[in-house]
Amino acid sequence: MKLLLLIAIFLSLHLQAKVIVDHYGRSVNVPDKITKIYAASPPLSMSVLAFDPDLLAALNTPFSEEQKPYVGSAYTKPVVGGFFGQGKSPNLELLAAAKPDVIIVWGGMTGADKILKKLEVLGIPVLFIKNNTISDLIGQFKLYGELSGNTQRAKELIEYTKQTLSLIDSLQSKLQQQKQKTFYFAESIDGLRSECPGSFHLEPFLYTGSKNALDCKMSSNYGMEQISLETVLLSKPDLFIVMEPQFYTNIYRDKRFASLKAVKNKEVYLVPSKPFNYITRPPSFMRLMGIRWLIHTFYPNVLDISLKEEEKKFMKLFFKGSNF
Repeated sequence: MKLLLLIAIFLSLHLQAKVIVDHYGRSVNVPDKITKIYAASPPLSMSVLAFDPDLLAALNTPFSEEQKPYVGSAYTKPVVGGFFGQGKSPNLELLAAAKPDVIIVWGGMTGADKILKKLEVLGIPVLFIKNNTISDLIGQFKLYGELSGNTQRAKELIEYTKQTLSLIDSLQSKLQQQKQKTFYFAESIDGLRSECPGSFHLEPFLYTGSKNALDCKMSSNYGMEQISLETVLLSKPDLFIVMEPQFYTNIYRDKRFASLKAVKNKEVYLVPSKPFNYITRPPSFMRLMGIRWLIHTFYPNVLDISLKEEEKKFMKLFFKGSNF
């Protein structure tokens, strides 16, 4: 009954509308004035956060205390969950109570049509958004500018995204001249979960001239495949790229990995994660900085920039107005 009442309120608020064509060609009526967006998965929530924390109607997961200075007003937004693998789904009653003007969903995710049917009961317009590659950030920021009316903010973020993509293109010939290095991407605390070739979690690596040391097949889009110790040892990677600080701290003391040349040569690198991971989980706009970090890690002489200066520029742009 409470959910039905909330839906009735929404319908009365959304009488005045304009038509938006989403990234999948669907014409959707949305309110003329949009001040609240609910993103149904973390990657899209992150791009809304970068655009304007005030626009987030609700969160998929809570932010940590360490992330608080970076996320502004988003820190106190209600947590309603979302659709992001392993059967997770949002609490529809909490979502309705958050009163988003529009809902955005990754149209390419598994079961997108079923998700649409679940959300349609709320009477809130749903837009399908592309989120297949890093370049799709351009379309996301453009859409947020169109929805919110803040086209200047969209222009700023699109410009940096395009600059990054242009930089990647300009470096490819140099990267191809380097001796290709192989990597093992250790995602778990024990180091035995990783990604197989084809995983979208590995997209930043595609632009670095490096190669995944693993030759395996994905079992799901979620990733984090279980990898045996024997497989890791046989893969003989040149570098370890590590997600978990605990594994990074322990690997040099762990006799199981002692025979690997990456360990012997101290070629083990912890992915920066302040305030969010540079590579994935979630795969977000942070990858624009993550690609630079990866290229510098694999081939330090190829990227002619100061990473620290670039990080300052990046943080100032994408966490505008934050207290840091």
